[in-house]
Amino acid sequence: MRQLSITGGLLELSTQLDEGASVDLTMHVSSAIVQAKAEMLFPMRATLGYSQPFRFTGLRTEERRRLETALRTLLESTTASATGGHGPDFRPPRFFLESF
Repeated sequence: MRQLSITGGLLELSTQLDEGASVDLTMHVSSAIVQAKAEMLFPMRATLGYSQPFRFTGLRTEERRRLETALRTLLESTTASATGGHGPDFRPPRFFLESF
């Protein structure tokens, strides 16, 4: 998993999946396990294999809450370690947020 958001994400795969393929995903995010249905989007050739985006098509309410909580926790812990004890108005460099 390269990127993850509340609407979908980006996977690194050794073999591409068909665009439009319906998949069941089980993800370990922080200490949560999230299960959802997703649709695979257009694959892109990467250095080793493929980068393939997906969008969630079936994310139950409880799973969505679990994902939101896990992503918020990860973002807060990443931001806290990046601020190095700076105040609440400190903003990490833009490239840092984009790489997460």
